[in-house]
Amino acid sequence: MNHLTIPMRFLAMATALLAFLGTAFPAVAAPLGPRVCTLATSTDIGLISALQLEERCKVADDSIAGPRIWAFSDVSDVIDPGQDQMLIVDPSSFDSFAVYFRDEAGDWSGHRYGPEIATENWRAGMRFALPIDTGGMPVTEMAVSFDRPQLSANISHLAIENAADTEASHYYTSLFYAIFIGVLLLPMVYNTAFFIILREEFTLWHMAMVTGALGYVLCSGGFVHFLFPSMPLSLRWSLNLWSIALAISSAAMFFRSFIEPDKLSPAIRRGLALSAALIPIVTLTIMLAGELLRPVAQNLFLLSFLPVMTFITAGVVQSLRRGSRAARFIFIACCALILSMSERVLRGMDLYEGPIWLDFIVYATLAFEMIVTALGIADRMMIIRRQRDSARESEAAYEKLSRTDYLTGLNNRRAIVASFDEATGSFGARGFALLDLDHFKKINDDHGHEVGDRALQAVAAIMRDWSNISAGRIGGEEFVALIHSVDPTDTAERLCKAIRETVHRAVPELNDPLTVSIGLVSILPGQTFTQAHRAADRCLYQAKEKGRDCVVSEWKAPRISTAKQVA
Repeated sequence: MNHLTIPMRFLAMATALLAFLGTAFPAVAAPLGPRVCTLATSTDIGLISALQLEERCKVADDSIAGPRIWAFSDVSDVIDPGQDQMLIVDPSSFDSFAVYFRDEAGDWSGHRYGPEIATENWRAGMRFALPIDTGGMPVTEMAVSFDRPQLSANISHLAIENAADTEASHYYTSLFYAIFIGVLLLPMVYNTAFFIILREEFTLWHMAMVTGALGYVLCSGGFVHFLFPSMPLSLRWSLNLWSIALAISSAAMFFRSFIEPDKLSPAIRRGLALSAALIPIVTLTIMLAGELLRPVAQNLFLLSFLPVMTFITAGVVQSLRRGSRAARFIFIACCALILSMSERVLRGMDLYEGPIWLDFIVYATLAFEMIVTALGIADRMMIIRRQRDSARESEAAYEKLSRTDYLTGLNNRRAIVASFDEATGSFGARGFALLDLDHFKKINDDHGHEVGDRALQAVAAIMRDWSNISAGRIGGEEFVALIHSVDPTDTAERLCKAIRETVHRAVPELNDPLTVSIGLVSILPGQTFTQAHRAADRCLYQAKEKGRDCVVSEWKAPRISTAKQVA
């Protein structure tokens, strides 16, 4: 199956599902943020004391610089005592939370809650919901307070919503997150399989990026409270930050390792690595600083993303100009994500207010980015595999060439020596035969080297087809045969006869039969190729002296000794 088939099908399915969910975003609640008046006090200031300071309130001020942040709002036109309504709150993280209502008579009533109120009443989509209980009486004003909130969204995202709409919103938003989690799980499986096959670094970084995204979805979507109901709100907030840090830092390292080595400059590669390291450093600093940096922690955290986004953008532009195939996938994957993340950073820094459904755009573009990069990984893996297969084939071909005589296709001297010098001594051969073609120079002189080469090839064909010898050409018209038969002398004589009788048919230009002289010796235990060759060469010289076209053999059958019985 084509490696791109599964991700392509999944991309089509995910796109269709995300399009469906686009019609099922949470119902629009009545936002209180624009009308809220905020006040910062110490934690020992209660409602009565805060009301006395109400003239110091600042409208639409999202600052959280203070231990206790109060928010006052006129709710006479949004809270209907005849309906079941919910107060929608962004949980982020806080030490305590209080909500109070003033009735028409001017009396206040309400409660202060610990952070567990958020985990007990969580709703999908980074929020929790509290039922509004007015005792059936109209209310005119609402006051809430947060102790040490982590985000200004605790105030700016306050809203009143119909209870039925809240539950419908929770259902559809949960469906969105469940599908999104499924979208993220495919690259995890895909990358694991690819890493097992080819062990490429970028698959690990992509898995880390997907792991961070999964952690972010579980924490920001609230599903972590479904899996771990007793998890403290502060821990969920820390995990949320570290998940984002892991996802963004891994994205930079994935890009750095995924783009082809010659398509990115060293400066951008260093910039990606440094900017990836900056994010966890800033995150750790925020965690350790605690209350000292809490009012500006969100802005610092979001600003730490900018170097990564800058270097990735510069890297995509540079690698595309240099003809990178991998960068095309990154460009398609990151365009929408960078835009949505940039919008999220600006909105997170409270530079402007936007509708809550913009958060879902970030998730959708993140899912799209993960799927497209998974396609890019599949494409890159196929290219790498083809390159490696080609390299292995070339290596095997070069290895064969280095061990093979280019003209005859027999083993060359290097290969035949290696075979002979194995631990078993010529891999069990019994006889060492040295062959030299008689008067071969005259063939080259009379008929040309082309005919001479064909004669050498004909001799090689005979030796290659011989079942009980291992043959090689060690230079010019000289061959070696390692003979495995029971009687090497008989084999050598038949080989000598076969060459004389058959080469003439293969090379009809020869006027006289081609003959060969052979020197044959036994292969002794512990003997080297050089020693055997020297002994066989002496026999070959004797064969030449005897008139050629013959075998001179000093081969002797090994003695078989019988062990004496000991009485």
